[in-house]
Amino acid sequence: ETYSAMLHLLLCICAGAPSKTCPRYASCPAGWTWFGGRCFIFNSSMKTWTDAESSCQTLGGNLASFHSTAEYTFIRELTRTAAGSYPTAWVGGNDRETVSETMWMWSDGSQFDFPNWAKGEPNDYKGREDCMTINNGGQDYVNDAWCNTNTPFVCVRDP
Repeated sequence: ETYSAMLHLLLCICAGAPSKTCPRYASCPAGWTWFGGRCFIFNSSMKTWTDAESSCQTLGGNLASFHSTAEYTFIRELTRTAAGSYPTAWVGGNDRETVSETMWMWSDGSQFDFPNWAKGEPNDYKGREDCMTINNGGQDYVNDAWCNTNTPFVCVRDP
């Protein structure tokens, strides 16, 4: 792993990459993937949203947030690469502790600024859908879901 990190750093220097990006990439923990200055990991363990968030916190992060189409697409591809398909997976979006069903937040405390829900979502079906999934049924959209469903998840942390 040390050799791999040194090789990557050497490639960054030779390619003239910005010093802010390459060392951060090289400093993601083993098994994590760097994108946009943060480290991401897909976990195939089936957990509720709360248990998934706790697992991410144990690893020094939170369930993943995304703030652009590029980040969202990266996270989708991370799940596909790890699982061989597009599994439904928890991310950090939720409205569990907000004053309104239309006010969502990210579990990492960052601003919720991703408006690309699936058509008709979030719909809070039967008043129980307070947590966000991606890849619902393998589809390319975000959905609100029942938080007690057991599903894989994606974590994010700083390098």
